[in-house]
Amino acid sequence: MIETDGIFDWETNGINNGFRYPHQIAIIDNDNEARLEIKNFRIPHYELPSPYALAATNMNWKKLKEGPSLYEKLPEILEILLDYDILWAYNSSYDTGVLTEALYSCGHFPYLYKDKVVCDALPYISLASKLFPEVLSIPERGDGKLSHKLSDVFTKNFQKDDTIIWHQADGDVRATSRLLNKIKKEIPKFWEYRSRMFSKFARQDLFNNMSVWGRYYYPTQQISPMLPIYERDRDNYFSIDLNKYRSCGGLSEKDRKKIINYSKDSTKKPPEWLHATYLKTPGIIFNPDWFDLTLDYALPKDSEIQEIMELITKYLPGPKIWPEKEIKYLEEDFFGFPSSQDRLAWDSFHKCDSWDEKIQIKFKDQKSKRVAQRIIFDNAPETLDDQPYKVIIEFIKARWKNNDGKVPWVTISKAIEAINSLEKESNLDIFDGYKDYLLSLNHEL
Repeated sequence: MIETDGIFDWETNGINNGFRYPHQIAIIDNDNEARLEIKNFRIPHYELPSPYALAATNMNWKKLKEGPSLYEKLPEILEILLDYDILWAYNSSYDTGVLTEALYSCGHFPYLYKDKVVCDALPYISLASKLFPEVLSIPERGDGKLSHKLSDVFTKNFQKDDTIIWHQADGDVRATSRLLNKIKKEIPKFWEYRSRMFSKFARQDLFNNMSVWGRYYYPTQQISPMLPIYERDRDNYFSIDLNKYRSCGGLSEKDRKKIINYSKDSTKKPPEWLHATYLKTPGIIFNPDWFDLTLDYALPKDSEIQEIMELITKYLPGPKIWPEKEIKYLEEDFFGFPSSQDRLAWDSFHKCDSWDEKIQIKFKDQKSKRVAQRIIFDNAPETLDDQPYKVIIEFIKARWKNNDGKVPWVTISKAIEAINSLEKESNLDIFDGYKDYLLSLNHEL
């Protein structure tokens, strides 16, 4: 069966995790450039347009305040995404992060189906240029380092195309698709293994065989031979970076102490050569045999491997314990959502045909209640009772009037400061009337 590939890219109102608030997504069929879907929607009413995001995408601020909401458009977006067997994004950790936050803010389980493979086109294209330099090239920056910016990589490998506008979702997915199709056409064997480089299930097979695997670090195009030696749980392994192990001179007393100290305090660093491999990482993990690639390495002695495994068994047994994070804001608190006691309620909420029906759905978990109230306020505020309506209005006032420049959302003062800064560089029509709007808001509040 032929697998279908789709590429997606979000345009957002910010860069901070949880507060990126998408306003556009483009999804393109890698086998048919004409099948390009663009979905536009406004940011939430309680969010202000970011001048820096507007300048980067050349978007007028008023467009971010108009149109349907993300909640209304999300079912269409999911239907398109899930229609593809394999999904791609250029620098996928960003776009999958935005997708996670979009699902959560709309009251959905914040991840795509577990068997859906999302491939990162950035390291994939970079590795292709490393192994097949006669087909693809990664350009150098002025300082001699490599530039993996999509616009730089594209213009290095294709003639200039004025129809592609950078930092706009449709242009970025078209450029990514052309790069991927160059690989598909000219390096078919490499293309054949694309999903296996990112699939958790393919990685489990590779690790279970305890065979040397290749770890690719795209900024320097470095391939490291790795030996898996210990399964902590289904998603986490320990591997030895064979080159670093050799350069360090093998297992030392200092390394033994590092493993012991790391077991007591996860902020401590393990030995440089001991790698905690997360199978769901967006980076590339591959079998060198796939491409008849010979890596230069030497295996540690069996006695050394045995001792390392014994140290891990004694001091670092699974499962992996993730360090607790201090979560300040609702936008960041998507782990464990939705609560098991609210899953049926959320199913009913999404199936309701009217907002009058949705508001009748009762949730038990406090997080679900808050997310649902924001969804309703953003789409049908008139249906809220007086008390929750007033609470959200006060919440919005507090956000917009906040003068702490370090908060992760757009405040009135931050937006005005950004406009003043950007207008010094050039006269930007996209801000026309925006400063007056912000000043009037400030006066009203």
